[in-house]
Amino acid sequence: MRSDPCTYIRREGEGFTIITVWVDDLLLFMTLDALMEKTKQNISTEWETTDLREPSKIISIEITQSANTISIGQQQYVEAILKCEGMDCMNPVVMPLDPGTPILPNLDGNEGNRSNSYACLLRELQFLVNATCPDISYTVSRLASYTANPSMQHMGMLKRILHYLKGTKEYGITYQARASHNNNLFHGFADAAYANCDNYKSTSGYVFLVASGAITWRSKKQTVVALSSTEAEYVALSEARCEACWLRNLSEELRFPQDEPTELKGDNMGAIAMARNPQFHKCSKHIATKWHWICDLIQYGIV
Repeated sequence: MRSDPCTYIRREGEGFTIITVWVDDLLLFMTLDALMEKTKQNISTEWETTDLREPSKIISIEITQSANTISIGQQQYVEAILKCEGMDCMNPVVMPLDPGTPILPNLDGNEGNRSNSYACLLRELQFLVNATCPDISYTVSRLASYTANPSMQHMGMLKRILHYLKGTKEYGITYQARASHNNNLFHGFADAAYANCDNYKSTSGYVFLVASGAITWRSKKQTVVALSSTEAEYVALSEARCEACWLRNLSEELRFPQDEPTELKGDNMGAIAMARNPQFHKCSKHIATKWHWICDLIQYGIV
């Protein structure tokens, strides 16, 4: 597939086959039992394989299935991190980041070392963010900016994430089978945290959901300094529209085309007004051209 080079799809009459590849691990999705057995036989004739039947775990992601739901989580992976850090008996906290504590650079630290324990722990948490924990993506993204030269404050904030994971290790993402009110499979939300205390750049964030569960998300520092919260939110909406276009292309390749505009929600009325009808005036004329692509997507009925 062009949208995802690690995903393969094949249609045969009324049924179709989807194969996802992660190094030497495969997940097979079929609409017919006969197709499942046929595909397994075809693969086993070319390569040596081990059939694990219904998936329960892949790349540290635990999979739980019921009649109407599928849940993914990483409880064992979190417990392994807590045990390795000697924090498996600590008390949990309810938030991964204290909103009243600003994150400041380490002005008195030594020369950076990317092989430090801070970077190692951050790398383990980043895998959680990428797989099943969008709730810690903002905190991990902000702390990742100081990987080369972390301070004791940064390490303390990183440990606070472990306190948070202690209380949420049993949580996961659940996808529910339910009838949709329209033909669109997914919808998204975009937001921005305005002007950090370090270099005054804002942080964009978005998440897209299918079947009541998150499927893709991101938290990333913006490349420009926004002059207002409206501009920061406008940039966040523009970044989220790229993900929306990719999801639409992916679903179309899977033969589930989105007939209606993708619903992308934001909470800044100024940014929403600019996206619908950009005005050339002193408050918005300086915004780079590339961020205005979202206006075309709205005009053409894509988002």
